[in-house]
Amino acid sequence: MRMNSVKSVFGIQSPIKIIILIIVLILPGIIRSQSENAILNQGKTEPSVESDSINFAIKLKAKADSLLEDMHYLEAENTIIQAYGIAKRFNDKKLLGKLCNGLAECYSMTGRHEKAEELYNEAFQLYSSIPDTNAMAVILINLGDEYAKTGRTELAAETELKAIKLKEDSRNYRKLAFYYQKLGELFIERDNAKWEEYAMKALALTRTPEYTTLYATVAVYNDLGAIWRIKDDFVKAEAYYDTMYRISEEAGYKKGIATATSERALLLYDQGKYQEALPVALKAYGIIEDSNDDYKIVYEATLIARILLKLNKPAEAIAKLIPALVRAEKADLVPEILEARKYLSRAYQDVGNYQMAYEIQNKWISLKDSLDGIEVRQALDDLQTRFETEKKQQLINRLNDLNLEHERRNTLFITLLVVSTVALLLLVFLLRLRNKSIRQNRFLHEKEQEIMHIEHVQLVRDLEYKSRELTMAAVHLINKNEVLNDLKSKLSGVGDKAVEMNHVIRLIDQNLNLDKDSQNFNRHFEEVHPDFFMKLKDKFPSISNNEERLCAYLYINMNTKEISQMLNVTIAAVDKGRNRLRKKLDIGSEVNLNEFLKRL
Repeated sequence: MRMNSVKSVFGIQSPIKIIILIIVLILPGIIRSQSENAILNQGKTEPSVESDSINFAIKLKAKADSLLEDMHYLEAENTIIQAYGIAKRFNDKKLLGKLCNGLAECYSMTGRHEKAEELYNEAFQLYSSIPDTNAMAVILINLGDEYAKTGRTELAAETELKAIKLKEDSRNYRKLAFYYQKLGELFIERDNAKWEEYAMKALALTRTPEYTTLYATVAVYNDLGAIWRIKDDFVKAEAYYDTMYRISEEAGYKKGIATATSERALLLYDQGKYQEALPVALKAYGIIEDSNDDYKIVYEATLIARILLKLNKPAEAIAKLIPALVRAEKADLVPEILEARKYLSRAYQDVGNYQMAYEIQNKWISLKDSLDGIEVRQALDDLQTRFETEKKQQLINRLNDLNLEHERRNTLFITLLVVSTVALLLLVFLLRLRNKSIRQNRFLHEKEQEIMHIEHVQLVRDLEYKSRELTMAAVHLINKNEVLNDLKSKLSGVGDKAVEMNHVIRLIDQNLNLDKDSQNFNRHFEEVHPDFFMKLKDKFPSISNNEERLCAYLYINMNTKEISQMLNVTIAAVDKGRNRLRKKLDIGSEVNLNEFLKRL
């Protein structure tokens, strides 16, 4: 049946023509296969040395990055595959991660979202094994964007928040503006306030060059322009788009220039300035027309068609919409298919082709109903996912609480242990210090006792010596006075030379009364018994000098005879002196005078 249909189409009747037809159909595939092999065979020129091979792969990646920037995704894909084979052979994980990320972008921009997710996950695993926290965050943000493209917004937000947390936990704020910009995009048409909040946060981060990239800065201004356009503040929106255009033009960023131009056209469209909007939209389309970015091409073509319809040029709109619709269907860009069918049906109505308008409208309704069903299922799936996530989060929270409590207990236990150990060590130190102090005090006390004992012995010896001196002085005085008295008595009996003898006797009397030995006695007594005379004078001020001497003799236990000899008076005179002394001291005869004086 199939061959017959081919024959009917091309009018082929003979076997030769059939063979020619087969060659015609197969030849392009063979040529394409050979071109692919030629690209892959370029790898054969790579050096055999590992480092040179890796350098060659890095150069291929740089070439692919340039192609990606120019939106030539299929060419970039082929180049990355070649570099990927080299990096895989030498197991260069970091380079493999970068290549997976780039290849995933190629798949994503050409509608192969499942393959893109697989490669993003592979890249994440590669970076996790290194580990490279910054690269892991980049992959998570790209993966979140991929989830958003396929309608899994909740999962996209969760993934992108993980990326931001990774960056902030590691205190690596490099390119953080890009992360907040991507997170904000998830809230387009869902929560404009949150979209604006994250966009403004990203804008603040762009003030620090290290925290942003060219692409992130351009995207932030694009978002802010869209936010103010939705608010109908066209002046602010235009200012943001102008800044976006200027930054992209200065950097030679083709996609940024195209997007800024397109958004200007949309801004003019929203203001009803269709005539001004058309050349701007055509300019934007011309910038990306030769790229592989199916989404941008379809979007720009549809925008041009919308403007043409407003300018009553439906035929020109149809000419733009038909190839755009084919491209959208080929790339499986469902929202763009829906949009293209909507305006294509309207264009056919405007040219009077109601049959085509009806068919396109039916297809649009069928697809919209299908999408609505998908949206309902997706909403239910989102609710189920949210419910499961909340359950998991509650479990995680409980586990976190238990872990926190456990950590607190461990911290408290460790703190108590440390405090107890410190207290114990301090106590041991204080005890050792106290024992050392006690030993030192004991040693000092023993030394002091020893010194005191020595001093006491010395004092006793000095006292004994001085007492002996005092006694000897007293005995000397007594003996001297006895000799002088004896001499006096003998001289008194000599009759002749009485005048001369009387002179000698007077000299002896003077020596008996004024001898300096009595002063020596007083000095020795004061040394042995210090302050005795002072205390005696303080208590009994009326006492005379002779009575003081009498008290001193009594204090050292001299008897009446010895005192009489010391004072060179009679015993009766000593007794009278003792009685007068008792009266001055105000003591009776029953009191021992010697004991009384010693108690002073």
